[in-house]
Amino acid sequence: MYKIQRLHLLGAKGEVMKNILKVSLFSFIFAVSMTSCSGSYNDGGSGACVGGCGPTYSWLTSPNASADAFVDSLNYVDGTLGSYVELYSDETYRTYEPGQEEWFVIWDDYFAEYKAVSLQYIRAIEYYDYVRNTDSLASEFRAIEADDIAAGNLYGDYWGDDYETVDYDEWTDSFWGRHSGYEYEDEDETTDVNLMAAKKAEAQFLMMASAVSYEFKVNLSTAMSLVTLGKKVEAMMSKGELTTEDEIVLSTDLSKLTGVTLSDLQEKSKEEILEKASKSVGTSAANLEQRILPEMFGIEI
Repeated sequence: MYKIQRLHLLGAKGEVMKNILKVSLFSFIFAVSMTSCSGSYNDGGSGACVGGCGPTYSWLTSPNASADAFVDSLNYVDGTLGSYVELYSDETYRTYEPGQEEWFVIWDDYFAEYKAVSLQYIRAIEYYDYVRNTDSLASEFRAIEADDIAAGNLYGDYWGDDYETVDYDEWTDSFWGRHSGYEYEDEDETTDVNLMAAKKAEAQFLMMASAVSYEFKVNLSTAMSLVTLGKKVEAMMSKGELTTEDEIVLSTDLSKLTGVTLSDLQEKSKEEILEKASKSVGTSAANLEQRILPEMFGIEI
């Protein structure tokens, strides 16, 4: 039996943790359960649902994805903090070339290089998921990139039509595409502002992760994942109550973090679930049950 309580944050660390992980295990179970026929039943073996099904997987795109959201999700799927937007699409020369799409330039921390990306290209990438989300978009982009590298295209797609590595030339004060040869202007003022903002955000992120790591006795990597998830929840809740789609996205993230699957929830005991989740999170089952769940999630089991 899961007893939902209001969020309980204690001490100075409570200020750091405010608005972090405002989704309960109840929401997790509900959202994961939606992947099957929640509240309905099967016809006896055909696989068809009677009474309606929850959301199902399908091929999706993110037609409204922004450069910032894309890069934030790259950081999330890469497990890094350093990627950021260097130039937005209205700041690049290539955007204004006749027949060209909107291009932005990022620092790709995962590959330690600058990269130009077409905004229209990432918005057209198809990924397989329940709902539209930039995390799956970023994951699919990395998969496409890995295929290109395996095919020998180390600096983007073959012609640089969709994305490409770019190099900074101090003599022209611009970025230049390795494949396409296009110029992408570098504006010092914009670059400095972006760098300062990125460094400030990184410092705040690490401060929060360190506080969570210390307070709840988890390793820094897990703490970083918790804070990243918390920021995602905070952004969702700033628009109002969590929707069913929000809960499904969060349940996927929580499942990755805890290692707990739908079949685990249906087939295993509470003790087995706690043991599995605690190993994935990197703490003891007792700490998970007695500290993390009640104090971070507001849940007693």
